[in-house]
Amino acid sequence: MATLTPTLILNSTDATTDVLNFSVTDSLNITGDVVSLNRVALSTGDLTLLAAASYTKSYVYFKNTDSSINIQVKFGSTANILLAAGEFAFFPWDSGNNIVVASVSGTPVLEYALFEA
Repeated sequence: MATLTPTLILNSTDATTDVLNFSVTDSLNITGDVVSLNRVALSTGDLTLLAAASYTKSYVYFKNTDSSINIQVKFGSTANILLAAGEFAFFPWDSGNNIVVASVSGTPVLEYALFEA
């Protein structure tokens, strides 16, 4: 069994009336498959990136490496996340629906990894 330690740090002096400065860390047990860091060029057509039938509960990392094109992330057929240029996401996935990705235009590159719990 492996351990994955994600940390989120949020800092700002002007986002709220108070100074924002906090950190959250977790320790996640990884007992299944690990899809190492990969990159895929997308098109405007849907690409089933992670098939629900292939995994159990997992943690997923995405980063839109493009400087101007947005990427849609869908769970099943509904667009749930829109990754703007340069944005990233790390989230738990219950593998209830396929993760499907597509570019809004052009051919941006999506960086991704999966860690099965």
